[in-house]
Amino acid sequence: MKYLLRALGVLAIVVALYIMVGEQLVGSSGSAFVNARLATIRTPIEGRVEMAPLAIGARVAANQSIAAVNARHSQTDRTLDYARDLAIARAERDALAGEDGDAAGADGDDESLRLSARVQAMQSLLEEQQTAQSRDVSASITSPVPGLVWSIAEGNASQVAAGATIASVARCDSAFIHASVDENLYNRLAIGDAAQFRTANGQTIDATISLLAGTGPRTLIETLAIAPRARQTDGFTVLLNAPALTEDTACPLGQTGRVIFSRGPLAVVGDWLDTVGL
Repeated sequence: MKYLLRALGVLAIVVALYIMVGEQLVGSSGSAFVNARLATIRTPIEGRVEMAPLAIGARVAANQSIAAVNARHSQTDRTLDYARDLAIARAERDALAGEDGDAAGADGDDESLRLSARVQAMQSLLEEQQTAQSRDVSASITSPVPGLVWSIAEGNASQVAAGATIASVARCDSAFIHASVDENLYNRLAIGDAAQFRTANGQTIDATISLLAGTGPRTLIETLAIAPRARQTDGFTVLLNAPALTEDTACPLGQTGRVIFSRGPLAVVGDWLDTVGL
């Protein structure tokens, strides 16, 4: 019995060493986290924006209304500007008409024609603007994707220009794994390679390499919800698809873990435990 216990102890030590050494030899990244792309939401028209009561981090569904923009306020301001400019042009024209025609001469005639043309142009602009103002111009702004409200650029009653960014949504339907590796490992990887993402709480998620992004470009980083830390940008970026992440209703953005780029001893042990039902 004593020898059996010693043999089992030696076997346990050998297995532990095998697992530790084997896990160190497989390609892996200890700097990985769940990331997602951002959907930027812009206002289609100029006007006053009214945001829905959504807090940062709130869940939104695709096509859910997040804001409304009304152009009536800006149209009223523009109408007043046109009416003022028209009044000034008329006053200048009338003042010139009141002068003595002989004293004004040819230059006075040219100036009179110019002012008359300006009055006509301003009158047309004012009429067009009054017609536009008579319509209740507004637009509902919806989220194009499901996800989390990541930022809100404009608050209620803010005046915005057409095309202005008012919010951004982190796309839960495009969640992926963002890993940083050294150059030696990076050069051994290929798009389509299988991998595993082991979260800090022990969960294992199957993944596939979708992009070998190297050291850039910066434009890629700007489209992501979570920017990597300075230490991570010094390495080589690898992005991995993991279908289980997009199916997770919790949308675990920012969850950290480790990516294993080849099956190590722990994966073999896990398969054996699954086989025996443990």
